[in-house]
Amino acid sequence: MISLLDIAERIQTGEKVEEKQWDMELFKTISSLVKKYGIEFPGGDCFINIDNSLPERAFEAAIECLEKLGIYCITTKRRVKLGREETLRAIREAPSEILMGEGRDRRVWRQRKIEGREKLNVCPGHHTPYTEEIAPLVVKNFAQITRADFIEGFNFSKVDGREIIGPPMEVYASRRQMGWMREGIRKAGRPGMAIVYYPINTRAEDLICVMDPDYGLRRTDGILLSLLPDLKMEQDMLSAAIVYEEYGAFKISGSFAMAGGFCGGVEGAIIEGIAKPIAAMIAYRDYIHYTGVEHIHMLNAKEILLPGVNWARSVVNQALNRFTHTICMRWVIPTSGPGTELNLLEIAMQSIEAAVNGMNLYAPRHCRTAINHGQTPLEAEWMIEIADAVIEQEFNRETASVLITKIAELFENKTPQEGYSITECYDLIHHRPNPDYEKVYNNVKSQLKALGLKLF
Repeated sequence: MISLLDIAERIQTGEKVEEKQWDMELFKTISSLVKKYGIEFPGGDCFINIDNSLPERAFEAAIECLEKLGIYCITTKRRVKLGREETLRAIREAPSEILMGEGRDRRVWRQRKIEGREKLNVCPGHHTPYTEEIAPLVVKNFAQITRADFIEGFNFSKVDGREIIGPPMEVYASRRQMGWMREGIRKAGRPGMAIVYYPINTRAEDLICVMDPDYGLRRTDGILLSLLPDLKMEQDMLSAAIVYEEYGAFKISGSFAMAGGFCGGVEGAIIEGIAKPIAAMIAYRDYIHYTGVEHIHMLNAKEILLPGVNWARSVVNQALNRFTHTICMRWVIPTSGPGTELNLLEIAMQSIEAAVNGMNLYAPRHCRTAINHGQTPLEAEWMIEIADAVIEQEFNRETASVLITKIAELFENKTPQEGYSITECYDLIHHRPNPDYEKVYNNVKSQLKALGLKLF
């Protein structure tokens, strides 16, 4: 596989390209490839792709996209060229499973099969802001979820009552985050559980300062090193990737594509959605990715459902699972906030989709999260419950699509619900939802059972 030092050389010696030029080149290239490979949304209520020839065409389009464009380094404003054969070789040599954690909390994360029958790996939470006074208790509650394989860190605006401003405070806050994470998993009785550092900032010092086998990030833990939208990378992220490659920690990436941006509509987002995790694997050695396609309006919590996004996401993950070793995760990001009916219905749809498209489960979180307002452990447990039911009932893509279509009808003429903070709808002392939220949960569960999903 192409080495990280080769990438380090190319970000210094590659062709100079202004970022605006790159953006337009990306748009034109992807638009052309959409037409060349016949990638087209079939329309209607098509939530999951059942055309077995489309993922292969989409994969070929993504490989051609990387060959023509490469990766753009925003730090040096240079293009990292990638030859077709070295890209395909990297895909072949990437691992399809990753070890994490220690002792009895050790886990193996695996690539999943489309319509597979094995239960999915789970990261139940975080990647959202919490205030420091409840942080260790929040971590404990998520670590108490039995199926949790790892949990990710969180961000915050103050530490020890001080605003986090500038590198020295960022470094201190980063180490405090890891301290709270370690304290939380110990309190949950899972000291060996893997944790993933959620960077306070992407400066190299912030990324590397948490390496500490005693009080910070162990060699069996991980770090989030995400490729940016539009196939863009950062020099400091590469610096950290080189260090962590030697240290031994695993790395994950946010590798979904964004429809409504420079890649165009959902069809173009499919190409970026396949190319991006491949590029992140090459540039940073990320092997676990939250993958697929989202839309700008959904991430802004403006619309609950947009035709084509779920379908496009399924094409991306079917292609990655068939033609690469990518370990895919479904980042479950409802537009409605926690504690609401619509939030749980959206999570149900996305968890059904994950189970049949070969995606592990990752951090259900409100798409426009605010401090203490992004998620509770109930959403994670609900996500697992839904995916397990789909697998146990041996749903295929067609039956899953029918069920998702029925659930989608429940959203007709509805707008996203704001939701509640974690302390308003969840009891962090006794690890359970408050009575009002439990009623909402039971009501949604009854609705899905009436639609044919076997839940207990």
